[in-house]
Amino acid sequence: MWLDRLSKKAALLLAAWATTAIAGEAPLVLQGTAAYHGLRVPLAVQMQTRSVDLSDLQVLNARGEPVPHAWVDEELPTQEKQQQAVPFFKAPAAASAVDAAQQGGWILDLRKVKGALLELQLSVPPSEHGIYGFVLEYGDDTQRWHTYLGEAQLLSLQHQGLRLDHTEFDLGGLRARYLRLRPLPGSKPPPLTGANVSSVTRYTREAPLQWSDTLAPTQCTPQYCDYALPRHLPLERLEWQLADANTLAPVDLLVQYDTSEVNASGPTPWRHHHRVRDHIKGLRHKTAPAPTEDTTWYPLQRSTVYWLKLAEGEVRSPPLNLNGGLVTKLRVQPTGGMVQLGPKPPGIRVGARAVSLVFLAREPAPYRLAWGGDNKGSALTLAQLMPTRKPGDPLPADTATVTLASPAPVAAASSPASSAASAAAATPEPSRKFWLWGALLAALGLMGFMAWSLLRPAAKP
Repeated sequence: MWLDRLSKKAALLLAAWATTAIAGEAPLVLQGTAAYHGLRVPLAVQMQTRSVDLSDLQVLNARGEPVPHAWVDEELPTQEKQQQAVPFFKAPAAASAVDAAQQGGWILDLRKVKGALLELQLSVPPSEHGIYGFVLEYGDDTQRWHTYLGEAQLLSLQHQGLRLDHTEFDLGGLRARYLRLRPLPGSKPPPLTGANVSSVTRYTREAPLQWSDTLAPTQCTPQYCDYALPRHLPLERLEWQLADANTLAPVDLLVQYDTSEVNASGPTPWRHHHRVRDHIKGLRHKTAPAPTEDTTWYPLQRSTVYWLKLAEGEVRSPPLNLNGGLVTKLRVQPTGGMVQLGPKPPGIRVGARAVSLVFLAREPAPYRLAWGGDNKGSALTLAQLMPTRKPGDPLPADTATVTLASPAPVAAASSPASSAASAAAATPEPSRKFWLWGALLAALGLMGFMAWSLLRPAAKP
């Protein structure tokens, strides 16, 4: 009897200690009853992990046992990539059309394009200047259309000696036999001279982008502004929020990496990009960044930032595709100084795709996601976790979702002090860890003394 009570006390103490070793956790809601479930890690959780490689993240069952999991970061099989010109012809105008703005636009014939559609590239005459708004629609015939982009904009302008073009449109793995560019009210069809489509025979759909809150600069000089970026998030997209209209400036983007957080032990989940699309874009932009004189800053990309209110309409610079990796700081350096971007520095938002994993739902349920502890999770490869699955096979259809107690916005530290506070929140203080170890040892010592007192023979009178 006393041994049962003693073991229960020990189990409670150990469970309490194990719980304190976890900085954060959230319950999982499973959709389906299969053995394997896919799980997308929210950015709010990713930012709170203790390790940049997310190795402290675990899926636990009801007994607090970590269940096997693997990151979804496999190389896709060799794919047949192609980029080809497609025929296009004018679409018939609506019966009610009374002026050029109500023309039918263009229809693109994609019947000879194989596989999933990645990107549409349109061409207009170099001498053509204008803004052309349209709805991008798709269909398997020319009678029934479905909307893909409700408000797209083809841009071909000359402004302050710079040419501004936006003629490429992401198709995101769409499959269709026809595309239609239908002008928006008040806009004319673009004067197309060519249309090209990039496609792949196999396509893995990416997770949707998630965006941070608006980030203000942490420091500015007349020449540049620096921004602290969210922890543990790859810099994949960048969106500008200029303060004043009719602002335009070429800018250089420089980045700073935290080399102390580089995991040299192997591949890491945040490095998963859409390799096919990156390859195609690399063919068009054959540029490799070289270190600047200050080796802590590296040039990433040059771009033109603008917000213009013109007679043809209002235009803003589109979000940038960067794939800059894990960046801790971003420097915005306009040609001519920060004054070119207005009296107030711009805000920025960064976008990233949440990483995903697959776990084996080993009973008992319920399950929860835990992170921030001292224990390092031992993630498997997909081949180890799912030995009967072949490379390229679909991932599990059943999924799990994380239920956060209160939705945490994805935001970066606005100053070094708040950045340090975030790190402190994710990392238990050393004094606390020593106190926990002391309490545990004292409890074990007390239990040992009680056991010795109960087991030793009674003294004879």
